[in-house]
Amino acid sequence: MQYAGLAGLVGCLALLLLYLTLRCGWRLDWLYGWLKGSLLLLLLLCCAIVAVAAWELYQFRPIADGARIATLELHETAPQRYEATLSSAAGSQHLQLEGDLWELEVQVLRWQGFPHVLGLQDGYRLDTLNGRYLALEQQRETGLLLDRSLHATPRWRDAWRWLDRLDFGWLYADAFAIRFMPAAEGAEFAIEIGATGLSPVATNLQALEVLKGFE
Repeated sequence: MQYAGLAGLVGCLALLLLYLTLRCGWRLDWLYGWLKGSLLLLLLLCCAIVAVAAWELYQFRPIADGARIATLELHETAPQRYEATLSSAAGSQHLQLEGDLWELEVQVLRWQGFPHVLGLQDGYRLDTLNGRYLALEQQRETGLLLDRSLHATPRWRDAWRWLDRLDFGWLYADAFAIRFMPAAEGAEFAIEIGATGLSPVATNLQALEVLKGFE
């Protein structure tokens, strides 16, 4: 009975508080205003997200089979250190690479279902240019410090990376990469893209020689 009595006392207190609230003049105006303000804030957030997604999509380009999307020039500034010049439709970028090899990664958007039937083309964006050491010890010591981003989008708001975590069905994130290409003074490579991946093409004698030696 003790707890039943306490429950009844607390219930009476609740009824008293309800009576006082209604007596003081209960109005739903504040609730309507709060809901309206929250909805407006939510809409503003959605606008910002859609705007960021639009800017991200603008940076992608259609994939044309066999198209040359970039050229890479390497100049050795010190042992196992190179100044890389990557030229593409977006302009030229100068990056410092360390290691014996270079790797290029490209973000790809794939359309499926109805958008694909409508004729939307898969798109790409240059993502990272990485240096890599042949010696595993050196690679472990430097590790992630060798990555060089080729676009200004930070990872936390990169639409491609968010899409890679989600499943829309009609649009998904894919990636192309060139791995373990040898670096050498004066070597120049053209980067070609196709429906299934990237192809490096040696465009001068230095690149041809280093590829022969690497084989």
